[in-house]
Amino acid sequence: MNQQQMLKTFIRSIVFSLFSFINGNAQSNIDNKSSENSYITFNLFSPINNLNPRWRVGYIKPINEKWKIGLDAGYGNRNISLTGLRTKIGENYQLWEIRPELYYILKPDRKTKNYFSLELFFINHKDVFYDDYFYTENNGAFSYDKANYFRKKYGFNLKYGFIIYSKKRVGFNVYTGLGLRFRKNTFSNVENPNTAYLGPEGGDMLGIYYYKNTEGTRFGANFSFGMKLYYRLK
Repeated sequence: MNQQQMLKTFIRSIVFSLFSFINGNAQSNIDNKSSENSYITFNLFSPINNLNPRWRVGYIKPINEKWKIGLDAGYGNRNISLTGLRTKIGENYQLWEIRPELYYILKPDRKTKNYFSLELFFINHKDVFYDDYFYTENNGAFSYDKANYFRKKYGFNLKYGFIIYSKKRVGFNVYTGLGLRFRKNTFSNVENPNTAYLGPEGGDMLGIYYYKNTEGTRFGANFSFGMKLYYRLK
């Protein structure tokens, strides 16, 4: 079994366990009133991501005093992206994502909720690039006039965060985490491909654009950091 199959099997097992857990605890009584809060969230960083801007909203609800479950969904395209970021994306940019998450509250009796969580994610990203280049799976490189780009990314993050208490219904959720991811890039309908020598980084010494200039499947670490604005329902 290769690494990709192992991660897929792991994620399926996590999803199955997650739904089994929810089903087994859905009828649990909540004794601690301060843990009954549900939240609507808005990710503050995703719209200003100049590489892949999108709008991400979510919902978090309690299972019992120790556990919560959430779901984030995001979508972005050129028309709804902030004007200042449009030079970083193509005319046909489109991205959607989904992120289920299971939270474990460390001390439910405290007003600010410190938590560990397991987040699964899937990202689907399409665009059309012009006058660019990409590295092939066999370490070759091509420049081109135009190419259709498709990226699929999935994996999981283990996170630590705070749902910061506020006397008002509006507050902040700050988090960071680390996980594993698979990314698969595909280039199609490549116009005027030409063999190119680009050097090891193709002029991108920091590797900022490496994720969209490399064909094939890559396995690696995934870092997560963000801040959400929440609205407490009750």
